[in-house]
Amino acid sequence: MATAWQDGKDRIHHTRGGMPRTLIPLLAVALTVPAPVAAQVENDSALVRALVEHGRIDQAIRDTMVRKLQAGEQLDSAFGMRMMAIDSANTTWLKDVVARWGWPGRSAVGPEGAQAAFLIVQHATHDTAFQASALALMRQGVTSGEVPGQAVAMLADRIAVERGQRQQYGTQARLTDGRLVLDPIEDSAHVDERRAALGMSPLGVYVRMLDSMYTAQPKPR
Repeated sequence: MATAWQDGKDRIHHTRGGMPRTLIPLLAVALTVPAPVAAQVENDSALVRALVEHGRIDQAIRDTMVRKLQAGEQLDSAFGMRMMAIDSANTTWLKDVVARWGWPGRSAVGPEGAQAAFLIVQHATHDTAFQASALALMRQGVTSGEVPGQAVAMLADRIAVERGQRQQYGTQARLTDGRLVLDPIEDSAHVDERRAALGMSPLGVYVRMLDSMYTAQPKPR
């Protein structure tokens, strides 16, 4: 599984080939969660395996998406619907996990399980209420090392963009007709300071990484 806070597959909104910028219709459902980080799970092996599998499914379709984009292919509405169905099912499952045990941090489910949980909530754009509830728990886990700062930045930006607000860290972008465009950034002059505070690279470095992933690659002659 690709490392969520190092790659760019979960940071792009697509607007070409029949795929809407917001892939899933808004269906916000509020959720009250019981604890900041799921300490009581204590590396439950069944939960870890389930998280990893749901994360694998999440990334598999996005790996396909990246390959198509790099090949210069269009992403049609059928592909978007497949992604919507996967994200919706994963979100429903994760909401139940969080309702029972709190946010699955590193000490509870290991780095791979925690990464999978982040991937799922990052893609739950049809339910920003759940994303916001998860973000509040994740923020509490940053100081203790349960949650990477970059994951918090990415989710905070994703929620802001979905709600029509300016992002704080510059992690969200649109791909329109093959061109990468960052979503508007609040106080952009100080974005690198905010990124550095959460252990992130400068915005320019990040944008070059995204360009290398999403720009169509020249075909060998």
